Amino acid sequence: MTTEDRLSRRLSLRVLLLLIFAAALSPVLVIGGIRWASDIEREASNRREVMTLVAQEAASRAEYMLDTAPALLSLIDSIALGDPCAEPIRELIDALPAFANLGVIGAQGRILCSTQGVAPNSGYANTAWFTELQQSGARVVRSAAYQSAATGEWTFATALRRETARGAFDGAYLIGVPVSSLVAQLSRTTLGDDADLALVDSTGQVFASSHWTQLSPADTAKLGTGKPAFLELEAAEGGIRQMAVVPLAQNNLFAVLSAPKPTPIALENISAFGSFALPLLAWLLALVTAWLAMDRLVLRWLDYLRRIAGLYASGKLSVQPLRAKRQAPGEINVLADTMEEMATRIRDRTSRMEDALAARDAAMKEIHHRVKNNLQIINSLLSLQGRKLKDPAAIAVLDDARSRINALSLIHRSLYEHDNIRAVEARTFFSELTSQLDQALGAEDQGISIEASIDHDTLDADIAVPLALFTAEAVTNSVKHAFPSGRSTGKRVKVVYRVTEAEALLAVEDDGVGASIIAQTAAGQGIGATLMSAFARQVRGTLEEGASDSGGRRIFLRIPRLNGVTGAHPPLAGQGAAST
Repeated sequence: MTTEDRLSRRLSLRVLLLLIFAAALSPVLVIGGIRWASDIEREASNRREVMTLVAQEAASRAEYMLDTAPALLSLIDSIALGDPCAEPIRELIDALPAFANLGVIGAQGRILCSTQGVAPNSGYANTAWFTELQQSGARVVRSAAYQSAATGEWTFATALRRETARGAFDGAYLIGVPVSSLVAQLSRTTLGDDADLALVDSTGQVFASSHWTQLSPADTAKLGTGKPAFLELEAAEGGIRQMAVVPLAQNNLFAVLSAPKPTPIALENISAFGSFALPLLAWLLALVTAWLAMDRLVLRWLDYLRRIAGLYASGKLSVQPLRAKRQAPGEINVLADTMEEMATRIRDRTSRMEDALAARDAAMKEIHHRVKNNLQIINSLLSLQGRKLKDPAAIAVLDDARSRINALSLIHRSLYEHDNIRAVEARTFFSELTSQLDQALGAEDQGISIEASIDHDTLDADIAVPLALFTAEAVTNSVKHAFPSGRSTGKRVKVVYRVTEAEALLAVEDDGVGASIIAQTAAGQGIGATLMSAFARQVRGTLEEGASDSGGRRIFLRIPRLNGVTGAHPPLAGQGAAST
């Protein structure tokens, strides 16, 4: 297990304990949350009431101004004598800033005079309200909202019928009431700068609003209840706005006050949050206290004992957990005593095992030494036997056998001469092997040099044996067949061992007559090729042959490596690494 895994386990324990404490203290938080939700609902109810009251006051103001317009026109009609345009009506309308565009309309609908500049010969003959005033005989008519040509503002016009002395229709007095005057922002609203007062007619058209120009049919249908309403609608620029709607008593108009919908933690709900803040602070304080207590009384000592266990794992079994034994709580103290006792038993057992391993290694070295001596005796017997032979073929066979025995003897010598009796160092091993082959084959007497270029690697004894025999067979084959008589220069045999991450390459190359000629010469004279193929299978490698850079023969063996081990191979399907 890595340090990160151990740290993750520690954090998991801390989180688990914190979750337990948090769950145990959750009733306090739940009660505070319920109170907070109740206070938020109360604040929302108060907000609805305030917005409705403001909208009602705006509706009353609009109704008052619309109702004042007929009375004002009646007053003007009563004091107007002779030509109405000759009277100082501009001074009168200037004294009433909430009204605009007082004018006199003739019987044909043309504007006779007006307090606002208008285009010559313009009039209202084709408007619905003038037609109604002319044909119905009504004394007062109010128009729908229209954009005034004089001011450019949305305006509601109120017209008073003018008659001749005989009672005939003689035109109208007309006064405009701008929508901006009807929805003037009340100075005592506390809803913020983004609050918006507007008028909406029965078709859903919105006047004097910066957030809507036209409501959808579905939203418009919600207005026509005839009673004050409180809605939440999406504004044209996005976002939800709360809307208090109060109908006017006439003209199918609605006064609308809108404001952004506050979030649960908005400034409007600060007072409501106070009901939840104290339980939340108490809950957080309890968690922090539990965190510090866990760290001080439990987790700190677990981390200390983990470091002690890491020292034990590294072989430092003499370390004692003195701090835990002196300062930790009782349960941690008992655990420290148990770990110390465990370390003592492991130290004693390790000592016995090391003694047993030392005895076994000494025995194995002795065995390898005796095997090496026995192989040398066999080699000497074969040498004595070979002196009695006269047949060159028989002598060659005995020389081949002696080369193989020398290779095996070298492996056993390497094993007992070094501390590691299970593996050999590749560079030393192949260098000594080539030197022995040079002497055994008499290569120097024939003018042949045997060289070695070896990378560093550690070979298991089971792998070293077939590699040594392979090398002996390949070198022997090159010395015997690569250099026919009559050639006195360029006689070289080279043993190369290269290591990469994925494979090791053992090659024997020469600058002799070439692979095809050697194969023809060696055919039928020995079992070298068969043995080399067998050795390749033993190390799970592949045997290849080709020409060297100098035109001679090159035979090489590719050996797989896994996790830095030469000759290793992946486990079979269905087999996994042993669990730890």
